[in-house]
Amino acid sequence: MAQWKFRDELQLMEINVPRAALQLARTVAYPDLNVAHYMSRLHELSEEGAEAIDMELPVAMQARQLSEFLFVAEGFRGNRSNYRDPLNSFLNEVLDRQVGIPVTLSILYIDIATRLGIPAYGIGLPGHFIVGIHDNEADIWLDPFHEGRFLDLSDCADLIRISTGYEGPLEASWFEPMPALIILARMLANLRSIYVGSHAWSQAAQVIQLLRQVQPGEPEHLRDLGLVNYHKHNLPQAAHYLNAYLQHKPNANDAQVIREGIKNILDEWVPMN
Repeated sequence: MAQWKFRDELQLMEINVPRAALQLARTVAYPDLNVAHYMSRLHELSEEGAEAIDMELPVAMQARQLSEFLFVAEGFRGNRSNYRDPLNSFLNEVLDRQVGIPVTLSILYIDIATRLGIPAYGIGLPGHFIVGIHDNEADIWLDPFHEGRFLDLSDCADLIRISTGYEGPLEASWFEPMPALIILARMLANLRSIYVGSHAWSQAAQVIQLLRQVQPGEPEHLRDLGLVNYHKHNLPQAAHYLNAYLQHKPNANDAQVIREGIKNILDEWVPMN
């Protein structure tokens, strides 16, 4: 039987984000990763968490107790000393090392909360991922990267400003539950940025190919593959992807720059043959 893969997770009617995240890790960096082992670890955490939470309390108190369990008793925390370490983006490493970035720690929190009946969901604020909890009165926001602390609008504005420099008004759409595919795309975009920033071109190309599986209609991924292949000195592939990008977006803001780039790539490639 063929091995279950990341792309297979994307075909499910209801995507299991933690399992898809583990498949992502196996595809990019850990070919021998035992996904079932880490899914069992999540189950164990939920069973341990059930003993630490009083399910008779209001949802807000349950959410706070879960934060105390995961981020105090279990010691999960944000990796502030090495935020751009790619290991922070792999859920297996987060479970092993107990450090991560906002999106992976949020995936952990949401999965355990959901198993315990706490209605948690992901919120993709610009530059910083947080968790929302549905409550009868008003939804609650909390930040798994900062020990699961509860947030108000001012706190959210501060997180966005620190992460992106944006100081304008908050948009209501930023606080809507984020679909599973978009959460996975955000994880992959983080990895793409890290690998590109460290000139790890092969890993960057692999991550962008996974982004194409998640977002097949996004032509920017074709452009990025072209640029990464150029840095890998795969000039024919670079020209192919950049040309495909222009076919999809002939009037893109960077179209002229890309056209000139393709000419330069071809001029560089021809003498090599």
